[in-house]
Amino acid sequence: MGILLRSIPFATVIALNVLAQASRYKMGMLQPFVILAILILTINLSVAFKLKKQTYFSIGVSAVAIVGCISALANFAAGQWYIENIIEGLYLGLFLVALIPPILKMKPFTFEFSQNNYPQAITEGETFLKINLILNYIWAGIFAAAIVLTTITYHSDQAINTIIATLVPIVLQLAIGIPVTRKLPDYLTGKMGTGNYQFKTIHDLFQAMPFGLNREAAKGVDTTIQFLLTGDEPTTGYLVIVEGKCEYNEGLHPSPKTTIQCDSTLWLQISNNEVSGDKSLIEGKYKIGGDATIMLKFASMFSPPTKSRKTNQPKPKNIKFEYKNFGPGKIKNIVVFDGGFRSEKFSKTTFMVNHFCEGAKQAGANVEYFKLKDLEIKECTGCYTCWTKTPGECIYKDDMAMLRKKYREADLVIFASPLFIFNVTGIMKTFMDRLLPNLEPYMLMNEHGGIMHPDRYPEKGQQGFVVFSAAGFPEVEGNFDGMIGMYR
Repeated sequence: MGILLRSIPFATVIALNVLAQASRYKMGMLQPFVILAILILTINLSVAFKLKKQTYFSIGVSAVAIVGCISALANFAAGQWYIENIIEGLYLGLFLVALIPPILKMKPFTFEFSQNNYPQAITEGETFLKINLILNYIWAGIFAAAIVLTTITYHSDQAINTIIATLVPIVLQLAIGIPVTRKLPDYLTGKMGTGNYQFKTIHDLFQAMPFGLNREAAKGVDTTIQFLLTGDEPTTGYLVIVEGKCEYNEGLHPSPKTTIQCDSTLWLQISNNEVSGDKSLIEGKYKIGGDATIMLKFASMFSPPTKSRKTNQPKPKNIKFEYKNFGPGKIKNIVVFDGGFRSEKFSKTTFMVNHFCEGAKQAGANVEYFKLKDLEIKECTGCYTCWTKTPGECIYKDDMAMLRKKYREADLVIFASPLFIFNVTGIMKTFMDRLLPNLEPYMLMNEHGGIMHPDRYPEKGQQGFVVFSAAGFPEVEGNFDGMIGMYR
């Protein structure tokens, strides 16, 4: 019924145009048909409103046609102009349909067509409305161009000219309007994101996720995440994220890379940012099987893209540092000093470091790991005996002697610590203080405080330093340029 009610205004206007051309635009012959067109359009519009099937298109086209037909009966000159330009009037109605609703703070006409292709959680969002406004104004431009194109004389023969003038605007809509309408929403969604929504059900959540993928954050991701949700909304389904695209399917995947087992209500709260996902995981409220590293960037993959802001700040000077250049496979010995107090099961810092170490071992490096809390490390007294009376040796005879040796012999040193009160843990700070015997008081320093030329251990050359914290991973490059920490 809805399709019929939407089609009648277009069919009526086209039929009236055919009759006008057949009668050679003689108003005397057309008056009965004009009256019939007014009755058909008025009745159709009334039925559409009563059944709540009215659309912007049916309203706009019908209104312009009714006004034009009434003018044809009331004023000969105005009526003659409308009869000779019925198709222009059709496109004028479409142009007004695209122009007027946004001016009146109403939803654009494209909303009627696009909302059926997206979940309700998406269509209720601000981003979806913005995308539809862009599409709406594109179509307004196309309809305005169509009005002009129908008035151009393409051929001296009237019949041929009418055919061409009718087809050109249609070709414009088919060649530009429809492809843009199909492809632009996905492109804009990837650029703008879908925003932060409050999902009411797990079904709405998973139906919306493919449209909310932040393609920039998902670059290089190739994974399958299986969800096994219980509780009020038991759900078994999986997300496939690959090549910047996301797809949700119901059922079990034969070989998912990651499996999440959770209560459906809790997962909905986590997705709505009502509950901390990290805290819930540490507290054992849900479980992650397989590759858990995907969860480190899961939230960013489904959050709006960040907009880069241009600043007028001057570019920093290109300062040349005397970094040690380690070629591929040259880092053989890596030592990790973990200042965290939690066990491996609950420590996010250890979780990150473990994956770093696994990758290093697979690349052929020898990795030694030390949990500082399990070792005897006394606090530094600041006596500087290690610099004066016994250079290189501390007054305390504890595990630090062994740790300092490991520190000196390593090609790469990892400092791993959660952030406590905006700093490293106490045991990590104590460990750093007790590294004092490894330094000479007369070593040359560069202008940024980095140690340039070590005297005590010249055979080791320079050493790479990396600092891990619960804040995330550092960026690793060939010469470790850009890592947190310093180089010796």
